Amino acid sequence: MPEDSSNKQPPAGDDRNLVVVDEDFVNADTEDRLWLFWERNKDIIVKGTFGVVVGILAFLATFFWNEGRREALGEEFTACQDEAARRAFASRHPGEALAAVAITDVADDLKKAGKLVDAAKAYDEASRLTGLAGKAPAISALGTRARLYAALCRLEAGEAGADKAIATVADDVSAPSTLRGFAMLTLANLAVAKGDTAEATKWLNAMDKKLNPGHVWEADKKTLVQSEPSLVAPVAK
Repeated sequence: MPEDSSNKQPPAGDDRNLVVVDEDFVNADTEDRLWLFWERNKDIIVKGTFGVVVGILAFLATFFWNEGRREALGEEFTACQDEAARRAFASRHPGEALAAVAITDVADDLKKAGKLVDAAKAYDEASRLTGLAGKAPAISALGTRARLYAALCRLEAGEAGADKAIATVADDVSAPSTLRGFAMLTLANLAVAKGDTAEATKWLNAMDKKLNPGHVWEADKKTLVQSEPSLVAPVAK
């Protein structure tokens, strides 16, 4: 008598009855279909979710670490109240913008105290530090200010070649217009003091041509022109 295959049981360890077959779920409801989707894709879903969570946690950790670090750096900078402390701060954080600010503060104090040679050197150091701190506009502007003030200190100290350093800032198209204008006005005043009307007029004309109308040095330029009859009024743009 032939065996009844309908009652035949799979041998022990045979997991064929666990295989998910689409045909078994033709008429399945939504819950069963979700279960089927999960069974087929659970490894990918778990791994993908884990990766996303790890990425988010890493981002948040980095963000809050940077925020905490910036806050701590700011507090350390604020605590520096004298030249020695500011120089020490800058030496500890040479790649930070606040290092350049610290040395600029040192240079400003030396300039106010009339220590022009030392101030010029400190401005040079501040300019170098801005180069290490990045290329953000504010940092670049701080570097330009340091270069200009270093030159102004050397000019006041009677060093040769200071006017050429000032002219470099005046001709720097990437420099803030406020600093460029001050450099041009300084050079015009120097020329007037030397009796060089042509040179003075050149820089006054440059202010008209290269600076925006109504710049902050406009009134000072007009005062200089009115005070010196030998000057030719700068031409319009």
